[in-house]
Amino acid sequence: MTLQSARRIAGDKQFLTSAAAHAGITAGAAAFAGAALCGATALFLSEALNAGSGTSGPGSSGMQFADQLWRMFLLLTSLPFSGRLEAGFETIGGFVSTGDEGFTLGVWPLASLACVVLASLLGAYLLERRHPQRSGGMRAGAAAAAGVAFAVLMLLVAVPGVRFDAPGAVATVSALGPALAPFSFATVFASGWLGRSLATRKRLEVGPTRRPRGPLAHELASLATDLGIYAGALSLTGAVLGTVTLVVVFVQTGAQSALLPMLLAGAPHAGFWALILAHLGAVTVTAPYTALQGISVLSPDLPFAWISVLPVVLASLGSALVIGVGHSRTRTPDLAKIWRLPAAVFVLWMVGSLVFLPVTLSGSATVLGFTLGELELAARPAFWTPALFAVWALAVELGAWALPDRARALTPRAHAVAIRIRTQLGGSGSPANVEWAGTAPVALPSVSASASPHQASSLPEPRHESAGPQPQPMTARTKRRLRIVGVCTTVAVLVVTASAIAITSVNTQRGAVAKVREYVEAIAAGDATHAGELVDPNVETSQRDYVSDAMLASATERITVLDVVETELSPAAPTTSWFEEPAQEPHGSGRETRNVQVTYRLGGTTESTVLAVERIENEFLVLETWRVVTPLVFESVAGTSHAMDFTIGAVAAAPGPVETLTWEGSQPVSWVPFSAYPAIYPVSGTESTFYSVASEPVRVGPVEAEHVPDRNLVYTPTDALTEAVDAAVTAMIDECVLSTDAAPDGCPFDTYVYGADTPLSWQVTSYPDVSVSTTSDRFEVEDGLASFSYTGSSGRTSTGSSPIRTTGTFTVVGGTVTIEFS
Repeated sequence: MTLQSARRIAGDKQFLTSAAAHAGITAGAAAFAGAALCGATALFLSEALNAGSGTSGPGSSGMQFADQLWRMFLLLTSLPFSGRLEAGFETIGGFVSTGDEGFTLGVWPLASLACVVLASLLGAYLLERRHPQRSGGMRAGAAAAAGVAFAVLMLLVAVPGVRFDAPGAVATVSALGPALAPFSFATVFASGWLGRSLATRKRLEVGPTRRPRGPLAHELASLATDLGIYAGALSLTGAVLGTVTLVVVFVQTGAQSALLPMLLAGAPHAGFWALILAHLGAVTVTAPYTALQGISVLSPDLPFAWISVLPVVLASLGSALVIGVGHSRTRTPDLAKIWRLPAAVFVLWMVGSLVFLPVTLSGSATVLGFTLGELELAARPAFWTPALFAVWALAVELGAWALPDRARALTPRAHAVAIRIRTQLGGSGSPANVEWAGTAPVALPSVSASASPHQASSLPEPRHESAGPQPQPMTARTKRRLRIVGVCTTVAVLVVTASAIAITSVNTQRGAVAKVREYVEAIAAGDATHAGELVDPNVETSQRDYVSDAMLASATERITVLDVVETELSPAAPTTSWFEEPAQEPHGSGRETRNVQVTYRLGGTTESTVLAVERIENEFLVLETWRVVTPLVFESVAGTSHAMDFTIGAVAAAPGPVETLTWEGSQPVSWVPFSAYPAIYPVSGTESTFYSVASEPVRVGPVEAEHVPDRNLVYTPTDALTEAVDAAVTAMIDECVLSTDAAPDGCPFDTYVYGADTPLSWQVTSYPDVSVSTTSDRFEVEDGLASFSYTGSSGRTSTGSSPIRTTGTFTVVGGTVTIEFS
């Protein structure tokens, strides 16, 4: 074996060993990221299931649970490279089915993906430093071999999927997708090749010689440095904004510890979306059966989100200054180069906003044979996001041209810090290699390797000749004026910012939601006068007592306000009567209107209603003023079984006649309609010797469909009433027997005799039994007998009898009972 062949075999072994080690490091990082994501998902699902079912353990056996957990780990390990989960669900009998395609969850776990990319990059860098490859082709081949091995491994990991079996239903989840193998290969290959290239570059830089760069490589390196500075500044800003967003979400969700790992897994998305909003961008939200909605820093649900623009402005100014001190000074922006950073930013954000940042859930389902159609729930950056960031990058390029001169004159310390940062970053265009104050690059004199550090530091500064006239130094008076202008500008910016914050804060307290909250809290506190001042209750004059302070004060329970939020729902149409269908009421005065949903609890039940709010003329030009249009007043009724005066809350009511007059048929009732604020009001009847009263309070609120109100007052007759009616019936019969007519008027007995003028003599043989209705003001008379006698024209005396049987009504006035036979 020759020496050359031995070296070739050793190189091949080193190549294979390096590629295998690189693939192993990447696979280990993917496993670690998958385990972390699996643990976070399992903790969140366990907490959610425990909260919903009250159980604390898995429903399946230990082996089944371990198998499902293992499959879930494999699924989430491959998810960062597939970017999608395909899920199917079907019940026995096909009552609910997602069909062949099922639902697709599109999401890229950026935290897991970043972990794998960094591990691949660092592993390739260390492997190349330890066992360098002979050529660039070998380095690319090692990265490609590791990528192929990793792609095959991810395919094997994603094949099993997850299957959940439940009584009567089955669900399957898989991460296999068309992007899994290509993206796995591209990720490992690109990060591995970059890591090995960086290691080779570092080795050449510390060597005795350095390969000179060509013009194209120099321009690409300069663009990469500028892009890295700008991306680093935005990364720090996004990290801060994302952290604040996660803290706010964590606090608003009740600080649930089970939610924290999932929030950390979604931290990159939170940082990117917060960065988009802070750049005055928007995130669009798509939900089934609703219109496309956009979220921005100007959304009313995010009143103080616009403050996030300030860190972005500061980061852009800082990155522009650091980039600018590395550029040669020119009188006008270099149009041949100014487009490069915006173009690179546009391409990167195009890929990010279209591929990695959207979170989507789409698919179709069939329920009971009915197809719901294509459903989509998604949150994604607005389509113009790449163009927006390109505009910001163009502003950074213009700032890099304009800021260094002004920063050196106004804030020399900040200028020096920018130069120090750029020097530490090094690379193409650093102040050590470029004369910032001139117009052309400057080559430094070479220093021999044997020169001492003292000798190198004592070299005189290079002298440069400018192609044009040298700029004149600014005088002390000019510098003082510039400082005054800078101070005045800073003070003006601070004043405008403070004023904007103050106006935003005040308008938040004066906005539509705040006005509705003030209104409903006045009702909850029993202050009907203040509620009426905010919005007229819109009831008739005769009904005004029902929307008074006394009425609310008499309520046994008033509403407890839970939430007041702006909504897209429309207010419910008012009703012309409690028993009638809603009548449409047209809205629209040409002014800005918003709908606010009020959620409150009353009687242990949570209810919601929507109120319309209208914007009127501003106060002092900038302070918003809103007026509630829809009063929180509901129509209701109180029913009584007898037409007796009663009290609703603090208002006396006089019921009309009882509507149902059947003997023992449907329950008779007399309804008293009224309109009042939502509450539970007591209903008090008239106590007397003749009746005992059972009362139920009346609940005023939204009327549910097909709801039939109950009687609030039910009067039950006492024995005293029965005795009084019986005595009145006896007295009436005693008066009737005094009549000499064959059919006395208004009496419960009669007969027929020949001759209309024949007088009769009546007498009571037996008094009847009297029974009083328990549901109405009626009574029944039966089992009585009246006898009669008369003398005919022939002089013969005849006798007979007539049963006493009839019905009638009675009336109670004070302590007196009067009757009337039917």
